[in-house]
Amino acid sequence: MKTIVQPVRLTPANAEGESRLIKSTALMAFRFLRTTIEAAKTVPGIVAEAASDVREAWEESSRPNA
Repeated sequence: MKTIVQPVRLTPANAEGESRLIKSTALMAFRFLRTTIEAAKTVPGIVAEAASDVREAWEESSRPNA
């Protein structure tokens, strides 16, 4: 009896495509997270400006109309 040796793939053929899908999804999620963090850094400045505007409006509302 003759034996033929053939290589057997240990992973399915589509595993590489799936890993790229996971990698690209993770990359998009991380980029979104970094963008969100960068945008959140501007919030304290915006809040301080809004508080200042509200304070000024409150002071102006107490003055009589000219």
